[in-house]
Amino acid sequence: MNLWSCYSPDYIEAEFNRMKEQLETVEMWQTLDDYREKFSGYFTEVSSQNCKIQLDEKYKNAYGRIHVQNPIFFHYPKRDMLFKKDIFTIETGNIISFKTPTEVKFRDLRVSKRFYYKYQDFKNISFHTDDSEIIHNHILTDISTTGLSFVVNQKDRNKISKNNKILIVSLTDQNLEEVLEARVIYLTPFKLSREANSELIQIGVEFTSPMDSISYRSISKIVKSKQEKIKGLDTTKFNGLNPDEFKRAISTIAQSNKQLALNIRERSEDIDRLRYLTIEMKRAFLLEVNHDLLACAMRMSSKELIFDLFSEVTDSIRDEFLEKLDEQKPASAINKAQDAICKFISEKERSGEIILDPRSYLKMV
Repeated sequence: MNLWSCYSPDYIEAEFNRMKEQLETVEMWQTLDDYREKFSGYFTEVSSQNCKIQLDEKYKNAYGRIHVQNPIFFHYPKRDMLFKKDIFTIETGNIISFKTPTEVKFRDLRVSKRFYYKYQDFKNISFHTDDSEIIHNHILTDISTTGLSFVVNQKDRNKISKNNKILIVSLTDQNLEEVLEARVIYLTPFKLSREANSELIQIGVEFTSPMDSISYRSISKIVKSKQEKIKGLDTTKFNGLNPDEFKRAISTIAQSNKQLALNIRERSEDIDRLRYLTIEMKRAFLLEVNHDLLACAMRMSSKELIFDLFSEVTDSIRDEFLEKLDEQKPASAINKAQDAICKFISEKERSGEIILDPRSYLKMV
């Protein structure tokens, strides 16, 4: 089963509230040694910070069967929604209380895999409408064997409507032996990036008959950038953890203090949201935050996050931070620093100075 991740706090909270209002059943389970303990319940409280789920009456004696030392998985069958919580509490009355998750996964219902272009790739679509021979040329944003999307400016917006039929005569990188017929299924505003608004409209179309195959090429600069982020900053010093290193570090901490390991894991997830800072927010954040605390807190952070935060600052600021980051710290000190940084982040969010709200998903064919 393929899943896609939603990181939008507003969307997650709205979905949980809808489930609460309709008393939708939520399935839960824990894997304990060689067996799986299953439960079910329903939301009783939902907020941007915390949630509570009331276990069904048949689990009224389940207190001793739920282990707070083990992660618990939540599944909403109707939409194949899935999320996990490593830290939660059991309250009087068989209520499970936990922090509202920052990530929720959904089953990917798309039949075919979609490949995305950067706007700067300048991949082109040429087509005409069913009632005109005038050729329109626009920039592609994604493609699959069943459909594609492209962007138009505002002046061309009124020339195309939902359910219109278009006849595609050429696509960059694709060998079309004949005209490809498609139907417009959505129109939505398009952003060049999280920081840059545009007046472009994204249009999604579905092919009347799927293509047998497609070719996909994107500019090498984008690939190189992704590789650099995974590799991290160009330094011989410590510059973050890759996913395997993070798992090993958490496992090592858990051997001596399982709760501390869970705390560090959850705080690391919170701090990882800093990757969604805009350029201006990033500058303001780095000017105000205590770099000693930040460096200590980020000893458990990913290479990608550290790359995102410090790849565009001055050499002196980056080098000074990497010196601090290179100092080894005990796990307890890291967790204490994480608490302080998360408190600082929360204060900035409440004041509206920073907004850590990633674009959760793209509308797709």
